[in-house]
Amino acid sequence: MFNRKLVFYVLIFLLFAGQASPAKAAAAVPNVYSHYGVVMDAKTGELLYTKRQDEKWYPASMTKVLTAMILMDQVKPGTMMTASKNAVSKDGSNSYFRLKAGEKMSRDDALKALLILSCNDVAAMIAEHVAGSEAKFSVLMNEKAKEIGAKKSHFVTPNGLHHSKHYTTSQDMALITREAYLNYPDVLKTMGTKSATVRTSKRTVKVTNKSAFHSMPNVIGGKTGYTNAARNALVEIVQKGDATLIGVVMKSTKAHAVKDLAAMTAYSFSMMQTIQPVFAGQAVATINVRNTPVPLVVQNAISFSAKKDSRLPVTIKNIYPRTPIASIAVGQPFGEVTVWKNGVMVGRSPLISTVEVLGPVNL
Repeated sequence: MFNRKLVFYVLIFLLFAGQASPAKAAAAVPNVYSHYGVVMDAKTGELLYTKRQDEKWYPASMTKVLTAMILMDQVKPGTMMTASKNAVSKDGSNSYFRLKAGEKMSRDDALKALLILSCNDVAAMIAEHVAGSEAKFSVLMNEKAKEIGAKKSHFVTPNGLHHSKHYTTSQDMALITREAYLNYPDVLKTMGTKSATVRTSKRTVKVTNKSAFHSMPNVIGGKTGYTNAARNALVEIVQKGDATLIGVVMKSTKAHAVKDLAAMTAYSFSMMQTIQPVFAGQAVATINVRNTPVPLVVQNAISFSAKKDSRLPVTIKNIYPRTPIASIAVGQPFGEVTVWKNGVMVGRSPLISTVEVLGPVNL
């Protein structure tokens, strides 16, 4: 008879100390110019570097990452949006692509203009299309931010143009970007796109993002921000091996923002190590098939990167199908093992049989 069961093992990170990669010397803590900064593990949300990460400041055009996610939530592919007189009156973020009143754009073209060119008029057009006005759109922005966990932020404008009550923290901005990384592949892809073709109802334009982060090693996406009040801001998504980090700086200069994030993420990568809680061939469970014990072993090793002194819980789950079986072959997959850190799945592998059990013979 098949043994229906779901087995959970909850393990604390330190139990894996003997299964970690050899520790490398940590880099020196960077002395950065930017007033506010944070580096976060994109998968688990764990912080690796902080500088005044909970203090409020103006995000400028980094705001558009949040606007982009709401665009994807609220607008269906192929939907056309129309620029109003209010939208086209917004301060320009560039000199060669400005919407005209009545001009139309699809959702996907608007996403590219929003994140590649950082168009303030496109952000306003999105807000009006989704909610009827920028003021009503700000309600959606604040609801989304709270849902993500960015609880120290308040958003007023869809484009980040300055308003005294439009603010965030570097940690909240990292949380917002982490949401894009985890759940919005189109937003993530566009944040990493340097050049693209944007079409409107009146023209086709090739747009290019000249931001320095596109030439930085390991950076897979980013968003700049600037206003006179906010000064320079930058969020980057940086990937190295199996680790992905999100770095944010605010109240900086254009040159220091890139330099600081390079130093902050290099330091943060040095603070991580590879953990392997599950090994290939490891026996983790036994099921019964026609009254025969069948050991199940892990097919592929599971490893992930984590902060060296992390105290976040790691959970291993062995999950078996609930459908009874009458036979099983050696090497046949049956269920899987998954590894979770802080509630986020960081790896999975099939479980395979090490014993053959033949089914009943039909005469």
